[in-house]
Amino acid sequence: MNWEAAAAIAEITAALGVVVSLIYLANQARREARETAVANKLASTKLLTDFIDALIANPELMDLWMRARIGAETLSEVERYRFSNMCMKAFWFFSASHFQLRMKTLTDEDWAEVHAVLRFWLDGPGVRAWWKNGARMRFAGAFVAFIDGEIEKIAATDSAAA
Repeated sequence: MNWEAAAAIAEITAALGVVVSLIYLANQARREARETAVANKLASTKLLTDFIDALIANPELMDLWMRARIGAETLSEVERYRFSNMCMKAFWFFSASHFQLRMKTLTDEDWAEVHAVLRFWLDGPGVRAWWKNGARMRFAGAFVAFIDGEIEKIAATDSAAA
């Protein structure tokens, strides 16, 4: 065997090594992306379930949330602040999910679940009043526009039903 043949075999072997390495790296990247997606889903689910667990574990808090969701007119000042903080915590979660959707790191299916919970919150007149009475100034523009649009859809549905 001459040196040219040996060099050709070495080049082919090196090329195969590069191809195998690229395939391995692509598989690793896909696996890590799946693991990250699973971790993100579990983390966001935990945030929401922790909040719901707090409502379940504390009947007084659940009562406050149910009354305030309808309207804050009958609440004491302390209750209004508690409800406002509850809403802030929930809407930070919704805002983070909306950001993930815009960055394409949240699937449409996962967003559908978050959106359904968000719509449940917004169906409460007390929540909409909280949003309109200053809370919207605490969030970024894209999320504010989205929530304002959701509230407009609810108002249109309410008007059509009346």
